[in-house]
Amino acid sequence: IARDDKSLYDRFRGRVIFPIQNLTGRIIGFGGRTLKTEKSVPKYVNSPESEIYHKSDVLYGLNHAKKAIADHDLCYLVEGYADVIAMHQAGVENVVSSSGTSLTTGQIKLISRFTKNVVILYDGDAAGIKASLRGTDMLLEEGLNVKVLLFPDGNDPDSYIREVGSTAFKDYIALHQEDFIFYKTNILLKDAKDDPIKRAEVIRDVVESIALIPDEIKVSVFIRQCSSLLDIEERILLSELNKIRINKAKASEKKINQQNNATG
Repeated sequence: IARDDKSLYDRFRGRVIFPIQNLTGRIIGFGGRTLKTEKSVPKYVNSPESEIYHKSDVLYGLNHAKKAIADHDLCYLVEGYADVIAMHQAGVENVVSSSGTSLTTGQIKLISRFTKNVVILYDGDAAGIKASLRGTDMLLEEGLNVKVLLFPDGNDPDSYIREVGSTAFKDYIALHQEDFIFYKTNILLKDAKDDPIKRAEVIRDVVESIALIPDEIKVSVFIRQCSSLLDIEERILLSELNKIRINKAKASEKKINQQNNATG
């Protein structure tokens, strides 16, 4: 029950209810997926924050998926509850959902307890593409290896399984994963076309993502391969990378000084 002005109403009215469990399987909240198609209606609604339920620290399905994630050394990350259930029914158990919310550092730390390898599965539409770009930099910063997979014709995992069946679905996700850095580079280049200003922005955007990666060997590999994709010399990318890191270090130092001054 939720309060609207002075009246009470059912928070989950007109929705399919999914129990949300913590890592040990205890039910700590509920999620509701709308049955309506209107875009004005939120697709997902979760229980309000409480002493036991903090949605930024919970991944839907992790209590069931943790063993499979560790066994496969791989975690599939999807958007919704129905996607998790559909993939389990198709025989893919190493899958969790961010429960319709933006990915958080707490959720990423949960994944990293079981694997460093993540494949993000999103809807094959423009919104899905943008969502995958937004959420992934945080994964890179935490040192995870990130790949992205998009489904054709606006499908999500749930609808695609229903369309092609379990076997074809498993084949598709095995064959169509793409490393995030190269995926991001290609997507942004396609959007920039031959506009030199947009291409310069793409280069900067891609290098900013690479700069988040803590592993220097990976950084070196990405710089070399992105140099070819972006048709620009490695030394220029390295120069931009160093500039971004220096600016980030200065900003971090400034923030620490401000906090020290505030507490002093």
